[in-house]
Amino acid sequence: MASMKRLMMALALGLCMLPSSWAAAATQADLEAKIKAMEQALQELKVQLGQVQQEQISQSQAVQAAAANKLPNWVERITFFGDVRFRYEHSNYDDLNGASKSDRDRFRVRLRFGARSQIHEDVELGMRMTLGSDTDPTSTNQTMGNYFGEYNNLGVDQAYVKWTPSLVPDKGLTFSFGKVPQPFVTTKIIWDSDVVPEGAFINYTFNKGGDWQPFVTAAFMTVNQPGDWSKNTYAPAAQLGIRGKAGNLTLSGEVGYTSWGDLGDAGNLPPNLHGTPTYVEGGETRTTNYEVVDIYARAVFKFSPKGSVGLWGHVLKNQDSEGPYQDKDTGYGAAAWVSYGKFMFDVLYKNVQANATPGFIADSDSNYVNRKGWQIDVHYRMWEYGNLIVTYYNTEPEDDAVPGATNKSQTIFVNTIFKF
Repeated sequence: MASMKRLMMALALGLCMLPSSWAAAATQADLEAKIKAMEQALQELKVQLGQVQQEQISQSQAVQAAAANKLPNWVERITFFGDVRFRYEHSNYDDLNGASKSDRDRFRVRLRFGARSQIHEDVELGMRMTLGSDTDPTSTNQTMGNYFGEYNNLGVDQAYVKWTPSLVPDKGLTFSFGKVPQPFVTTKIIWDSDVVPEGAFINYTFNKGGDWQPFVTAAFMTVNQPGDWSKNTYAPAAQLGIRGKAGNLTLSGEVGYTSWGDLGDAGNLPPNLHGTPTYVEGGETRTTNYEVVDIYARAVFKFSPKGSVGLWGHVLKNQDSEGPYQDKDTGYGAAAWVSYGKFMFDVLYKNVQANATPGFIADSDSNYVNRKGWQIDVHYRMWEYGNLIVTYYNTEPEDDAVPGATNKSQTIFVNTIFKF
């Protein structure tokens, strides 16, 4: 409409400025022709104006529809994550004390899916679902081949709240409660990567954002609550450590302590001992108790923008080992690797005695505790969200006379992992 008014004013002004001689010479026919041309131009402007108005109406309707369909704020705060792993597994076994064990081939699948929500600038909620056994924290695999039956061993393996108060300088303090992603600096010499501890955890990192960051972690884990509160099993733990950089070299280390309370007492044994030996005392079956001290160190050197080499070592000792196998109280492991571009190659050796650390949380792939041997991995990153990992294990009992020892074995895993 404004464009039409401006055009009319321009036309009127133009007519007023025509020389008087032209106006006098203009015939009636010339004036009628000019008026007709003006009317045609005005009609074209009306059509264009109608089109513009229709476009404005359509855009307004689209904006209103988008606003009506906008996701609620609580949905926009959620971040989803997960992965699927497909595994081919082959194992062959040597005889153990004259007893043989059949070789095994199987296909397995692992599905994990979770969500995190920043419900406040200082507070995060998280959860994750996974396949696996509800009585074995080290198992998140489903063996394929059940006459096409559904996978029904699906459970919650993470459910936690994490508070990082802004009032603390650099937000260096974190408090977590629930079933929490691994809060400790550790390795598979103690913890299987699938195990998710439960309880209350607090961490403080000094000089957060600096080149060198000392840290302290304290935990009070809930291990077992059988119904009789007097027999609850708790595991207090603490770590002191540091991580930092010096040029292309990255270093980290920790000293840790975990007391597993009355875990070894009769009535408190986990359903899956995984190599931890039992013995009878006072007519009741029990295992050792645990006060585990561990020391860990790691170094990584980046020799190019695409390549790095690294190594780590981990030693531990159970200071409360008891019973007929009390001398089986130590463990250690070491690993080295090199990576370049999409490839990585690493080698690990472990020797973990039967009473060194609880078997129910120990690394399942290398056969838990009372075990020693080698692990060799080749990694290929197919693309950002896809990995291929081939792993070879050659392990045997640390002492085949200890109850619960399993056959020496050679195992190959071929894993393809896809992330959401």
